[in-house]
Amino acid sequence: MPRLAFEDIRVTYTIRSEEGPRDLVAVDGVSLVLEPGSTLGLAGESGCGKSTLAMSVLRLLPSNARIEGRIMLGEEDVSELSWGRLRAVRWTSAAVVFQGAMHSLNPVQRIGDQIEEALRIHARDLDPAYREEKARRARVTELLGLVDLPRAKAASYPHELSGGQKQRVMIAMALACEPELIIADEPTTALDVIVQDQVLQVLTGLVASRGLSLVMISHDLSVLASTCERIAVMQNGRIVEEGPAASVMHAPQHPHTQALAAAFPTIGDPASRLRLPGYAAEPGAPDPDAAPVLEARNVSVSFAGRGAGTVRAVDGVSIACRRGEIVALVGQSGSGKTTLARTLLGLQKPTGGELLFDGSPLPHRRRALKAYRRAVQFVLQDPTAALNPKHTVYESVAEGPRLHKLPGHEVQLVAAALAKAELSPPERFGPALPQELSGGQRQRVVIAGALALDPEFLVADEPVASLDASVRAEILALLLRLRSELGLGALVITHDLGLAWNIADRVVVMYQGRIVEEGPVEQVLLDPQHEYTRRLLSVVPTANRPAVGDPAAVGEPAAVGELAAGDTAVGEPA
Repeated sequence: MPRLAFEDIRVTYTIRSEEGPRDLVAVDGVSLVLEPGSTLGLAGESGCGKSTLAMSVLRLLPSNARIEGRIMLGEEDVSELSWGRLRAVRWTSAAVVFQGAMHSLNPVQRIGDQIEEALRIHARDLDPAYREEKARRARVTELLGLVDLPRAKAASYPHELSGGQKQRVMIAMALACEPELIIADEPTTALDVIVQDQVLQVLTGLVASRGLSLVMISHDLSVLASTCERIAVMQNGRIVEEGPAASVMHAPQHPHTQALAAAFPTIGDPASRLRLPGYAAEPGAPDPDAAPVLEARNVSVSFAGRGAGTVRAVDGVSIACRRGEIVALVGQSGSGKTTLARTLLGLQKPTGGELLFDGSPLPHRRRALKAYRRAVQFVLQDPTAALNPKHTVYESVAEGPRLHKLPGHEVQLVAAALAKAELSPPERFGPALPQELSGGQRQRVVIAGALALDPEFLVADEPVASLDASVRAEILALLLRLRSELGLGALVITHDLGLAWNIADRVVVMYQGRIVEEGPVEQVLLDPQHEYTRRLLSVVPTANRPAVGDPAAVGEPAAVGELAAGDTAVGEPA
């Protein structure tokens, strides 16, 4: 008997509009079967209906959703379950690993208490021994061991864990009541490549050892191909292609599947080097002898740790960025990338070393520093958090010119910035609120806000980490176009080595607060010299290497065990 079966499922949301209530079809006639012990990947871009389909299994959809068809969880029709039975089914028969671990965990509760909660609520349906705290604590220790976390993490709060550790806690919570089915909704989004590989290995290991069934949702086909036996690709609420993971990944038949497979570049493939959909020009190489516009010399940044110790987040780093040059700063979470960027922007004071802009020391006086921050603009990672939800696009872009009292007509300055960020016509986008825009459009608004000040250089922190495949390509093409047409250089902070291959001229690799390797993209990514760089490359697709998570690809070079331990934070603030 199938563990999960979707039978002609149709999910419709009733939404409000100026004309009155109307129906929006999110899932349109989907039928899928998941056998016991098997794994299924749901692929597609935002809005295709994959999360709606997955959340319908446990009736986690909002009240304005209407489900037609049958969802069979074992022998039970989910739509016919009473609330009491549904409460018992959640966690015990099926559990969900949600996408945003930081948003799903309670920030004021210790990790152990949060894992215990499911055991306490479902003690009657599981083992009556779980009514005793001692038994629950023992189970928490066991669960943390299953996801490769030390027992001591039970006493930690979520903010004390790295992104990968928080995601593993979510997996431990999902396993607490020993469900037969796990639904993982984008469990590796925005994680660095090594932590992503570790999380995927935990999931695949648990499926193999415990006979679980797994439904995994992602927009990255390579992640699904490394974890799932079958992949179903969704577009506009429908399944457009389904088959064995290897076939869907390497020989896609549907145009949408082909676009998803091609969206993430293969390192070493000349076809994806400085070429993206919508951008075909060949930019000229930056002058290697040009004077740096932004430079750090032997910069260190330390933070006070617990007790009398200190944490050195940046340790003697020297880096130089030139006009018209895109530099990719890569490394794991906690390697010090964001701390270095904040220091270069004057948002964090260094504890040692020197910062230079156009060959002169970075100013410390408020007025001079304000002028510097106009010249070097910051593009934040999360456009939703960066934009005020009550401000229109016009207000968000106009804020910078107002603060800096730029000469010229404000309407023209905003229109020009929106045009540079490819948000035209301004009459359409100016009055819009952030929630009325797509993720890619919101990121363009953030970039337009930076361009409105006519900067000399950009610092972009994970600018495409949470974006869909096609939107990711659009934003990267925009950065290449700004470099080609405006001569605008950028320091792009990323954990995505494919992004570096796509658009960067140079790669700088950070590990535990230090730069361990740097050089031209082809040199660093195709002939890495440092063990840590090789470790990063061992868990991403390249021209001669299988997909992420493939045991044949990962390997364990000497000392990799120590390098992979970088999952614990080194002191880099969020």
